[in-house]
Amino acid sequence: MRTRSDSMKENILLLTATITPPLNAAQLQRVDPSLRLQDYAEAFEFYLKQMKQGIISAIVFSDNSNSNLQILRDLAEKYNATNQVEFIVFEGLDYPPAYGRGYGEFKMVDYVMEHSTIIRNASPEANIWKITGRYILENIANVVRTKPADAHFYCNCRNIPIYWMDLYVLCWSAKFYEQHIKGMYLTLRADNEFGGAEQGFRKKLESQTSSMRVVKRFTTVPLLHGYRGWDNKNYKEMGFKLFFRRFALIFMPWLWV
Repeated sequence: MRTRSDSMKENILLLTATITPPLNAAQLQRVDPSLRLQDYAEAFEFYLKQMKQGIISAIVFSDNSNSNLQILRDLAEKYNATNQVEFIVFEGLDYPPAYGRGYGEFKMVDYVMEHSTIIRNASPEANIWKITGRYILENIANVVRTKPADAHFYCNCRNIPIYWMDLYVLCWSAKFYEQHIKGMYLTLRADNEFGGAEQGFRKKLESQTSSMRVVKRFTTVPLLHGYRGWDNKNYKEMGFKLFFRRFALIFMPWLWV
């Protein structure tokens, strides 16, 4: 349960984006830049509304394909949010496509954590929520509200059907990032021994020791809307899986599905 002290912390949203993916990107079906930009714009507008309601305090939107973000800048102006929004656009696809999206995303995270004015000026205890930018976290208010107050890293791990960490929604403090996440992208290659970023990130995290608290299960099941890149299916099609995960969280919390 969140405490009053945690409720006073900043909740900064870091949205990661690759609007124009590289040719021959590994395990990627949703490749049309115009469709992807539409996804990002829809999600960005949703989060602007959440920010206006006070759920989050600021948004950092980053694209590593050096694409035109004018449609997103126009949305920020529409909601009078330019002072609370930061855009970071750069060319960050200078790696073999076979390394995978997880490698590229957390390489981008390192760039953003170093260059973002909003994050640099935030408290070291601020909650930084990394969300894959094309996805709408429909119950973000509940996910943020129910984050354990003393967690410096908050994630959702699963053991069934396989050993896994969901990377589409993560939360960390700046000091946890500096000690445990910075540079981790080098171990997240899709062609490495761990089998990909979702397994490699968890394995690396669990191999580390820390005085800071890590919480490996969300207390609220994230409700996502958006098309998965690897198979172009909408998370809305996962109705039964979501129902079962919510059921298990309440009645079988030891079952990490």
